[in-house]
Amino acid sequence: MAGIGFQLKKIANRGTLTSLLKAYGYSAALSSGPWVISMIVIFLIGFINIYFFHSGANTIKFQIIVTYALMMASSLIFTGFLQLPFTRYVADRVFEGREDKVLPNYFGLLFIISLLGFFIAFPLSQWLFYDQSDFFVTLVVSTFLVLSCVWISNILAVSLRFYKYVILAYFISYIIILFLSLLLQPYGIEGLLFSFLAGNLLLLLLLMIAIVKHYPSPYFIQFDMFKKQNFYWTLAIAGLAYNLGVWADKIIFWYHPLTGTNVIGHLNSSMVYDMPIFLAYLSIIPGMAVFFYRLEVEFAEQYDLYYSSVRQGGVLDQIDRHRNGMIDVVRTSIREILTIQGIFNIGILIISEPLFEALKMPKLFLPLFYIDLIGTQIQLGFMSILAFLFYIDRRKEAMILSILFFVGNVLLTFVSIELGPYFFGYGFAVSLLIVFVGSLFYLRKVLKRLNYETFMLQ
Repeated sequence: MAGIGFQLKKIANRGTLTSLLKAYGYSAALSSGPWVISMIVIFLIGFINIYFFHSGANTIKFQIIVTYALMMASSLIFTGFLQLPFTRYVADRVFEGREDKVLPNYFGLLFIISLLGFFIAFPLSQWLFYDQSDFFVTLVVSTFLVLSCVWISNILAVSLRFYKYVILAYFISYIIILFLSLLLQPYGIEGLLFSFLAGNLLLLLLLMIAIVKHYPSPYFIQFDMFKKQNFYWTLAIAGLAYNLGVWADKIIFWYHPLTGTNVIGHLNSSMVYDMPIFLAYLSIIPGMAVFFYRLEVEFAEQYDLYYSSVRQGGVLDQIDRHRNGMIDVVRTSIREILTIQGIFNIGILIISEPLFEALKMPKLFLPLFYIDLIGTQIQLGFMSILAFLFYIDRRKEAMILSILFFVGNVLLTFVSIELGPYFFGYGFAVSLLIVFVGSLFYLRKVLKRLNYETFMLQ
């Protein structure tokens, strides 16, 4: 993502407080903006339909289907297996100067995702929504496929110099979703789903336009990224395990008999767990901004300087200086992410009771919300360490850590439910704390031995 990193650095280097805030603002918008825009619009749809049209039942079902069954959980887990291998493939081609291979393989990946996604989503949707119409199932499957393509397109789009265009594309698309949802409100949940599908189709088209413009190619479609020498299984498993780890506790709470509630068909949600964890994720925007900026601007620069010195035969002092620069950025990044997010979380804790009153949420959920705040903050730290490991090509270790996170979250979440409501959320937080501490020690070891492993183990 050197393109967006260069743009952000150019803004920050103007040397004023305003320019620095602007750089971090764009970082927040690119790392969290699309998700925040989509969530705000979905909640606006719910608010308008419930308080003005009094169609609460259909609106709640729509929000749960879109937020969990489609937009978050299933499409992210499904594409998680391919996102990191595709990112690595694009990075390798850019490094080789073969950017003409990016666009055809992007189209090839979208074809594979659409084909494979259909054969997974269609029978699953028929089982989940057995009591709904064929048109309803068609809308669900179509939305799942479009969202899966959006996640892949987003990988390329946010790395381009058209960062303002990307944010604008999300804003326009979700405003159209809001407008169509009001227009099609008389058609119930199917009208809401059609609105969401139409808006995301427009979003996918807008992202495609930016990608085609940036990566021109004489080829239309290729599948080179799936060749043995181009496809990294460790990255694929790491991406899948990480996304499964992120969603494991939520899915368990949805379908555990003590915490789950049926919504529609075979689709469940958890009235106890869903809203506190959702609010906790919304709170990580400041930490995400710091993470994105430090990674894509400062660490990427030091990383490039270090390996350029290695490839070009730089002297040991020069190589050590750039290695120490990488270490300094890692230390600063993790410290700032945890510090800034911690300060922000303290502010959230202070206003948590009035916030729950405004949202008409029971104060019994506050202890769960508090532990979720801590868990999401630790997740930010763990995610940053994984990103550093991916940068320095420690794929196997990142894969193992992601698998440990997934397995730990599953086991500890079941334990937390058995222990009772007071311990809800601890499975998620403790599993992250374990892998975060372990990954810190491992990253420290890797960076300390970086010169040796770079020159002696290649």
